[in-house]
Amino acid sequence: MKRKIAFCLFVSLFVWGFFPTPESHSRSLNEDEQLMWVGTGAFKDGFYDIAERQFANFVSNYPRHVRVFDIYYLLGRTLVIKGKLKEARTVFSKIINEAKNFENMDDALLGMAELEMRLGNREEATRLLLSIIKKYPRFDQIDHSYYLLGLLELGSNQLTSAESAFKKVSQYSKNNELIRSSLFWLGLLSFRQRQYETAIGYFQNLWENPTSLPPGYLKYALFWLGESQFKLSRMNEAIRYYETFRDRFKNDPLVPEVAWRIAFCEYQSGNIKNALETFQLFKNQFKDSPLLLSTYYLLGKMLLINGDYLSSIKELNFILNASQGNSWGGISLLALYWDYVQLSEREGANRTFQRLQKTDHFEDEKIFIQWLNAEMFYGEGEVSESLAYYFNILNTRFREKALFQIGKGYFLEGKFRESITNLDILLLEFPNSKYLEEGLFIKGECLAKSGNLDQALETFNLVVRQNKISVWHLFALTQIGSVYSFRNEQEKAENAFKKVLEEFPNHPLFYHAALQLGILNFSKNNIVEAIHYYSIVLKGDILQLFGQAYFSLGEIFYQQGKFEKALQHFETAMRYLEGTSSWFFLTQLEIGNVKRRWGKYEEAKKSYLIILDQSKDEEMKQAAKELLSRMESR
Repeated sequence: MKRKIAFCLFVSLFVWGFFPTPESHSRSLNEDEQLMWVGTGAFKDGFYDIAERQFANFVSNYPRHVRVFDIYYLLGRTLVIKGKLKEARTVFSKIINEAKNFENMDDALLGMAELEMRLGNREEATRLLLSIIKKYPRFDQIDHSYYLLGLLELGSNQLTSAESAFKKVSQYSKNNELIRSSLFWLGLLSFRQRQYETAIGYFQNLWENPTSLPPGYLKYALFWLGESQFKLSRMNEAIRYYETFRDRFKNDPLVPEVAWRIAFCEYQSGNIKNALETFQLFKNQFKDSPLLLSTYYLLGKMLLINGDYLSSIKELNFILNASQGNSWGGISLLALYWDYVQLSEREGANRTFQRLQKTDHFEDEKIFIQWLNAEMFYGEGEVSESLAYYFNILNTRFREKALFQIGKGYFLEGKFRESITNLDILLLEFPNSKYLEEGLFIKGECLAKSGNLDQALETFNLVVRQNKISVWHLFALTQIGSVYSFRNEQEKAENAFKKVLEEFPNHPLFYHAALQLGILNFSKNNIVEAIHYYSIVLKGDILQLFGQAYFSLGEIFYQQGKFEKALQHFETAMRYLEGTSSWFFLTQLEIGNVKRRWGKYEEAKKSYLIILDQSKDEEMKQAAKELLSRMESR
């Protein structure tokens, strides 16, 4: 509006300045005067075709006239009004390049800048506005120049420069409408820079004090208020502003977007019931919305979360049947696949898997479903089946995970060499892998099971040297102790098990280590120490170890000739031992031996016969057979 008023004033001054007195009308006008008079009059009255002809004839016939550049300026403005932007640019360019002393050069530069903006020449428009700001700091439209510069910088994503320009508007302008408009753009700039609290301050001010705000800005201030609250995860506040927008501007083109956002905020807040209802309403109300497919996807996802798999499948199939290759197809197929997995419909899951693999798009989703398939088979114990899918994703972002799972899978399959190969590749390519400790431990297990005990110990010690008090550190110490026990390197075995007691007092393997220390000390005839460690086991709650601990205490008492105590501990051990374990039959053997010493041959015979009838250990059976034979020959 200010720009229009200024130009009308310019025209009026030009007309009355050139024709100052009524007496001038009484004489005949010269041709140049007539062209100017008719042209300016036509311009003022809105007859732009006549004005254009008059001005064009004037500049053509009188190129050296003292007022020629004033007429060029009026011609340029006329062409702008008529939409002849390129012709207008030619006219303004002539003024800027040739009229060095043109009185209204600042206006001409601003007009040229506006033209360049409308023609999409951002850089040239920016250059012209910067020239105005530098050369004409007292220009009466300097505020408008800063405003336009701010818009250009914002459009070029020069956010800092745009912010500076918009702030200058408030500094130089007395035009409240222009100031309020610049505040809106400062709010949008803050939003773009993720300064959401600052953005809220600007938009809140405009929404609560709409005076002097140009038409159309108010509703957008309200919309961006909702957006800013959403970005700050204040879903209830965002919903409040979105609902106000929906109710206040019912026929606005943004209403479908706002309605969708209300539902999405409910979803993000975890209000699944409300979100389902709102999205269903949106789906029925805005059937042509570009947000419709995302609505069907979110409905399918929420129904999947709620366990309503059949309804979820129905919503997702709408997307998949809508058109081939739509942007929601890939992620919808992933959700559909998971629906079938939850329904235990292996055929449906496989069909969905194959459907996704056959598409020409969705490479990320194709890779992800390969990973899901691998994890599903692996989790169900079908390790060999899962390996093929892990191999398929080796050259993707899942490479680290795939290498680890392949190595672990081969270990579970008993293919130790293949396991070690893949784990070595993992540790070479990903030296800081999150699977480092577990990978090293599995490698150590592979080496131990392959009989390479020295390398196994070296690998287990690598885990320990990571200096992390983790479960793999514990497992490695336990296996180190076990390997040294197997090799009869008792001191090293004791050191490993003692570290377990020191570092993991709250883990169940603490009691396993205590049991092993008891056994080691008993083998060295350190009876007091052995009893101490067995007592630790019995103070715990790991019942699986009680049988061995009671048996071992029974052995101590047996060797000390305390047969009643020995029998008492052997019989207690029987309550905790599985009927098929070697410890069970060993305990039966010792019970038989105690009974035989006491002359209770029938009871002893009963224990020996249990071993002969049920044990699969030939050495154990042979020992029982010899004892039974010796007893019967007496």
